[in-house]
Amino acid sequence: MPSTPLSAADLADRLASGEAMTILDVRDETNGEIDAPSATLVHEPASRVLADPARRLNGLAEPVVVVCNRGRTAEPVAAALGDLSVDALVLQGGIREWIGMLQARPVDLGLAGTEVVQIQRPGRGCLSYLVSSGGEALVVDPAPDAAFYLAQAQRRGARITHVVDTHLHADHLSGARDLARLSGAALHLPAPALERGLTYEVDPLRDGDVLRVGDVEIRALALPGHTTDMTGLVVAGRALISGDSLFADGFARPDLEKGDPEGAGAMARTLHATIHERILPLGDDLVLLPGHTHAGVSAVAIAPTLAQVREAVPELSIQDAGRFADELVAAMPPRPANYEAVIAVNAGTAPFDPELEVGGNSCATR
Repeated sequence: MPSTPLSAADLADRLASGEAMTILDVRDETNGEIDAPSATLVHEPASRVLADPARRLNGLAEPVVVVCNRGRTAEPVAAALGDLSVDALVLQGGIREWIGMLQARPVDLGLAGTEVVQIQRPGRGCLSYLVSSGGEALVVDPAPDAAFYLAQAQRRGARITHVVDTHLHADHLSGARDLARLSGAALHLPAPALERGLTYEVDPLRDGDVLRVGDVEIRALALPGHTTDMTGLVVAGRALISGDSLFADGFARPDLEKGDPEGAGAMARTLHATIHERILPLGDDLVLLPGHTHAGVSAVAIAPTLAQVREAVPELSIQDAGRFADELVAAMPPRPANYEAVIAVNAGTAPFDPELEVGGNSCATR
């Protein structure tokens, strides 16, 4: 029986609605998975399934979405399921399509005439933002899919006037240059990023600089710790787009710019100062809009208040910077194997390579 195709966006929509289904991953080796509360993940290599479909696939909850790398290996597996009268679909483009897929989630800041959209990347846990007001829009930390951001702005009757990368990213490829070129927007990176080897021209952002988007003011706030150039954006005093500094349930890792133990420890102490002197004083009611979350589908925006983050992250109560740094560095997972290559692409010293985006991000300490 011919298999039924399912796009990555449609799959995400169905999972976000809470539809129960089985995700049957038929890759020999998995690097990155599809995660959602309503999904049951089963890993069974295609060769084993096809050798004895009835035994291998017995009892899977329907519908079953068959996933491989690019969507081709999944087709005969889905056909075998169909022959067993199982409702089976093939994820079009496979896990590669899932990794790049974006979903828009609104954030309500109570600002009349201003829309904030969190753009989620469920396959990698990356979060980017579009802020629109008065026919203008600003995009922060865009993924490489420029068309998605252009469509989001057009839907709101806005023209993208500013594109910002909060820092020189090490965990994912930036779409900022491409989006700025296609939209005609000003491209901004923090001023300290210029000292990290950028080979292209930007309008540097310095601590305290203000970008105006329609009727809303957006203020740059230096947040060093993850990197020396990490800079957040305070939106009308209501929210902080925090990039890679403080997340909803943890912190950014401090070892991707200065990777030796001494350098990582020093950056962790800087991060402690950033959190306690620059972020937390913004007030418990401030909405945190982080740059990353755990990979997976979410039906709503990841947008806790700082009060909620305090409850979720007990390490925020650690007042001693040395103790904080020691605990942070000790808890970090291994550095991603390709982070230096990603930095090179984002700095403009190496060509764009989508293979660098395979798998989840490793920007957090947990």
